[in-house]
Amino acid sequence: MKIAKNVEMMEIKAQGTYYPVLAWDDEDVLLFDTGLPGQFELIKEEIGKCGFSPEQVTKVILTHQDVDHIGNAKIFRDLGAEIMAHETETPFIQGDSPLTKLADMEAHIDKLPPERLGFYKMLKAAAPGLYVHVDRPLKDGEIIPACGGIKVIHTPGHTPGHIALLLLESGILICGDAANIADCELCGSNPMHTHDASDAERSFGRIISTGARGYVCYHGGYLAE
Repeated sequence: MKIAKNVEMMEIKAQGTYYPVLAWDDEDVLLFDTGLPGQFELIKEEIGKCGFSPEQVTKVILTHQDVDHIGNAKIFRDLGAEIMAHETETPFIQGDSPLTKLADMEAHIDKLPPERLGFYKMLKAAAPGLYVHVDRPLKDGEIIPACGGIKVIHTPGHTPGHIALLLLESGILICGDAANIADCELCGSNPMHTHDASDAERSFGRIISTGARGYVCYHGGYLAE
């Protein structure tokens, strides 16, 4: 789905629906988040619909550490893409620190219901194969010089180093999981999957204050103002 000049919101349907974004200019092809592990062929197909191949992706920007976002980052790095994420999130993505969701579940493992315990075991087994080196740690307020400029906005809460990305040329904000869409309205991070509710609420305020012309939510799709 074209949402601005040289900006496409892709749709990955498998184990839920996910909305990564592809943006490009004359020098770079940027992918925002990479889907669950095992979904590479699906995202490859979506990239192809935009007229590109995975080998042409020059930069991958990860909004945060969750497996449905970093799931195929290692493949893209092996194909030559530069991996970017917030500096706070970098050690989790690289495997220097345990994934936040793993640590949160481990802290309450005796109280996890069966379905969450199953998710915990799956995540713990899969995580080592997903870790990827972050080539460029990002800072809050930094402008990435590609596609007309992309402003990094630190939006902690869902995870400690979560970021949103404002495409300055189009005014579109890529929200990751810091925002969702409910009843055609923008709302905050899903409480069930949020590491720090207070931080998440403040971060949602930052998202609203950007005055973006449109919002891409990884689990909700696109909402225009």
